[in-house]
Amino acid sequence: MILFRVFIFFAACLFLIAGLTTVISPDINSIFLPIEVNDQATSILIRAFGGVITAVGYLSMRFLYSSSKVQVGTVILYIISVLLIAKLFSFLYDGYTHFSMTTFIILIIFALSLFLVQKARKNEIRDQNFLN
Repeated sequence: MILFRVFIFFAACLFLIAGLTTVISPDINSIFLPIEVNDQATSILIRAFGGVITAVGYLSMRFLYSSSKVQVGTVILYIISVLLIAKLFSFLYDGYTHFSMTTFIILIIFALSLFLVQKARKNEIRDQNFLN
């Protein structure tokens, strides 16, 4: 079992490093990309994907060191939040297109919806436990 935990730890570290390097660095081309990116649309897509990879690395690390049960809505909210941060860096370094702005607005509405539904669900569970 320890061997699997070590593998998850190193994979999570690699995901975090690769994702953050892709999101934060001004030059999208790095050692983590097997292709050469030259156009704006591909850069925007790759940075968003880097955000997802970063979120997976963070959640894998959290999975290793946390004993609490995390709800699915919270996991999705983490992924969307990191994706939004990646989009902001994409706007900063790569500019924006109509599609990227539309995607960003949809992601903000989706994250806000997840947050509000998650909060309402926690309140319902607390109220239900209080009555029992």
